[in-house]
Amino acid sequence: MTPIERFKDFDAAREALWLAPGDPRLLAKIRHVWDFGRRLAKYPPPRGLWLFRSIEDANAHREAWTAERVHRLSEEHEGR
Repeated sequence: MTPIERFKDFDAAREALWLAPGDPRLLAKIRHVWDFGRRLAKYPPPRGLWLFRSIEDANAHREAWTAERVHRLSEEHEGR
C-alpha cells in the first residue's frame, strides 16, 4: 500500500510523479501506462513485425489502421 503524501501545490504533486532515468521502478511504470492504454483501446494496434519499403509505406499503413479504428469507434458511438 502506498503511503499518503501531502503537497503544498499541484506543481509539487506533479514533480513527485516523475522518476529519474535509470530508476528501477521506471520500467514497471511504463508497462502499467501501456497496459492501461491497451485496456482503454478496444482495437489494439496490429501485432507482429511489419517491414516496409519506405517511410511513406509505413505511414500509409498506420494511417489506414487509424482510419479503420476511428470508423469502428464512430459506428459504436452512433449505435448507442
